[in-house]
Amino acid sequence: MMRLACRIVLLLSLTCSVRSAGAGEPNVKRYLYVAAPGIRNYVEYGGHGLLVFDIDQGHRFVRRIATGGLDDKGRPINVKGICASARTGLIHISTIRSLMCIDMRTDKLLWEKRYEYGCDRMALSPDGRTIYQPSFENDHWYVLDARTGKELARLTPRSRAHNTVFGPDVIDVRTRQIVARLTDERGRAVGSEKLLEIDWQDGKPIAAGNQFGVGRVVRSQ
Repeated sequence: MMRLACRIVLLLSLTCSVRSAGAGEPNVKRYLYVAAPGIRNYVEYGGHGLLVFDIDQGHRFVRRIATGGLDDKGRPINVKGICASARTGLIHISTIRSLMCIDMRTDKLLWEKRYEYGCDRMALSPDGRTIYQPSFENDHWYVLDARTGKELARLTPRSRAHNTVFGPDVIDVRTRQIVARLTDERGRAVGSEKLLEIDWQDGKPIAAGNQFGVGRVVRSQ
C-alpha cells in the first residue's frame, strides 16, 4: 500500500492505493476522477471526458462526465492538468489550449476559456479560490480566479512554465505496488496521470486531492 501524508492519489497510467483520512469514516465515498485523453491526444486510452471510478469497489467504473477541450475540427486536445476543491465544489481541467471548469455536484461544464499562450499543468490554492496556471512551456504564469477563469495577474519569470505546485507539503512513499488497473465502460485500459481523488459524505464533497501527490487535506468546511 502507498501511504501518503495527505489525501491524494498519484497514478501514472496505473492505480495505486492511498491511505486517506476519509477511509473508514461513516458514509464517506471515495472516487477517482481521471481526465482523458491523458496520453497526448490518444483516445484509445480511455476516450475523451472525465471518468469516475469507485475506489472502495475495486476502482469500478462509475460514469463518464462530458468535457470540452476540442480543437477546431472537434477532435480532443491533450489534457495537461486537473485540480479540484471540495470547498468550492469545482473541478478544473487544462488542455494545451484551454482551461475548463466543472461543477462536481451536477457534472455540468460551467465554462471553458482559452489563454494567449496556452495552458499546462496548474496548481490550486488551498482555499480553492486561485489557480496558478502555467502557459504551455512559455514565459508566463497566469493567476486566475478559479470561479470565473478571469486573469487577475501575470507572472513572467521567463523560465518555460510547466508543472506547478502550490504549498510545501511532503509525501512518504513506502511501496509501489499496483492494486488495480482502470478500465472504462467499454473495457478499455485507461492511461492518464491527470487525475485526483474526491471524497464525498452524504452527497457533499468533503475533500479533494492533488494530481501530483502533494498538498494538504482541505475539507469543505
